[in-house]
Amino acid sequence: MKLMLYTGLALVLAAIAAALLQLWATPWTPELFFKLEVTIGGIVAAIVAVWFVCREDSEFRDQAKTRLDE
Repeated sequence: MKLMLYTGLALVLAAIAAALLQLWATPWTPELFFKLEVTIGGIVAAIVAVWFVCREDSEFRDQAKTRLDE
């Protein structure tokens, strides 16, 4: 779970760095920059979705175990 958190944070920081670099130095064409940002955003969204599903599954298993113990 922590790996997903750190990976997502790193990607968000990379997107911010790319945006600032594009703003000041313009190393990419606007079309390529848009593709990069959309790709990073899609990966971050996928990581958040997987993290959410894993967290919900973990909570569900904890609740089920608690019910069985009672």
